[in-house]
Amino acid sequence: MISITSFLLWAEHVVFTLVILWAVQTAFLHGLGGLVGQLLRFLKLTVPGVDSLIKSTLQNEVQGFINQVKSDPSRTSGQTQAAAKRIVVIPKTGIPPAELLKEMNAMKEREVAVMEEGKIFAYVYTQENDKLEQVQLEAFNLYTEQPQLSTHHDKLVLEAHHAFLHENALSPMVFPSLRKFETEVISMSANMLHGDGHVVGSLTSGGTESILMAVKTYRDRARKLFPHIKVPNMVAPVTIHPAFVKAAHYFGLELVTVAVDQGSQRPDMAEYEQAITAQTIVLLASAPQYCHGVVDPIPEISEIAVRRGLPLHVDACVGGYMLPWVEKLGYQVPAFDFRLPGVTSMSADLHKYGYTFKGASVVLYRSEELRKYQIFAYSGWPGGLFGSPSMAGSRPGGTIAAAWAAMRVLGEDGYTDIARQLMNARDKVLDAVRNIPSLQVVGEPNMTIFALMSADSKFDILVLADILENKGWKIERQQLPNSIHFTLMPHHLNVLDGFIADLKAAAEEVKANPGQSAGGTAAMYGMMAKIPDKGIIDDFIVEFFSEMYKN
Repeated sequence: MISITSFLLWAEHVVFTLVILWAVQTAFLHGLGGLVGQLLRFLKLTVPGVDSLIKSTLQNEVQGFINQVKSDPSRTSGQTQAAAKRIVVIPKTGIPPAELLKEMNAMKEREVAVMEEGKIFAYVYTQENDKLEQVQLEAFNLYTEQPQLSTHHDKLVLEAHHAFLHENALSPMVFPSLRKFETEVISMSANMLHGDGHVVGSLTSGGTESILMAVKTYRDRARKLFPHIKVPNMVAPVTIHPAFVKAAHYFGLELVTVAVDQGSQRPDMAEYEQAITAQTIVLLASAPQYCHGVVDPIPEISEIAVRRGLPLHVDACVGGYMLPWVEKLGYQVPAFDFRLPGVTSMSADLHKYGYTFKGASVVLYRSEELRKYQIFAYSGWPGGLFGSPSMAGSRPGGTIAAAWAAMRVLGEDGYTDIARQLMNARDKVLDAVRNIPSLQVVGEPNMTIFALMSADSKFDILVLADILENKGWKIERQQLPNSIHFTLMPHHLNVLDGFIADLKAAAEEVKANPGQSAGGTAAMYGMMAKIPDKGIIDDFIVEFFSEMYKN
């Protein structure tokens, strides 16, 4: 009979032999570097303190490299780190345009010489041709949607954009002005949304990319922290933006939706929590949801998130740059931002109520540790070390510069004044609607986005949409329930009386012709509502886009 001591000695020899065989095989297949890498990964997982030591060493190396970069005048817009003035909050009153442009031009001049001297061999792909550039600028001016806030504001944002038209934000070291613009836009946005000094983020091309990045972040976080979750899911009200459905499709997640009350358009909290399972990796909410302009019960969802130990992403793409000022004006707005302890990330679009050009949104995270899951890194490329904070590689510098300029030139007072005008306009429209017996407002909208539906089963809201379109208005139809959507912007202020008059006249026409059937897009929505198999409708949408984009 073998003694325990002999057995342990035998087991030790077996384990040692297996380790030697594994090391030889790894070195043979992957070389000495592969062997060292495998050993490091093993030590990180098994030996306490090794992971922390490696992270600390990496952090020191990164900080040393960054300090070296920032001490190089060619990479700091001529400023040392200590001398640089970092704008953290939106200024109380807007910076005068002339002063702002002077500041931007000074930064630009320190960088443009390197470009003009032809000393950059990557990142910038332009042709030295004044005529070609002029044509490009004129085409941009013709077909780019202007903020339409005022002639002076549009001109300022346009100048800021064009000044940095050819700069590329792919590398944060090549154009330090873009790095400054982006970090300060993030800081101003985070402060506006009650984030503390630990909130970080990224500038993206729009709300969909911001949402994709947030979902990718939580997926990668779950992969690392909860590898046993094989099919992760997200829980959200059914009114959550389709970009989350797209993100779930792209990244291999499931989106579990919770029905909303047909009156309030808000989810029942008991049903919301019941939808959470052991596979849930993040909770979702909107501020507000696009369909009806209603803010979800985010304080309650935040409480669930804290209690269940789950992160919470708030999609404020449409309301992030409006709701803070609406609340400041005294309107009732449920808490929706980083004031709530459960909120771990947010998305908000600058190109909506931030009044800058299309292609500007932010995704914000409560901590740097969380944002690291968003960043993509690849060290095996022959072209060098590659890293990217978002979906995009190259990112247009003009969009970043324009966003920074818009926030600084408007200031808190400017944003608040615009919000006041638009909320007054919204109240005027909703008051008019309440005096039209056949119409009603969907839910209780919290800002300048709202929807109208029929208050009478014999009144077809889609026919009303057709009549308004015949009068020249472009109307967005919605379903479940049938309704028409409105987003009020500054350019609507001068046409509001005409719209209200046409709305009243259209309602009278529908009422006078109860048998009138909807046509065009309205008829299509009516037909779609009768098809039980939604897969058929999805196929229709795919065919539609395929045909629309044929040459």
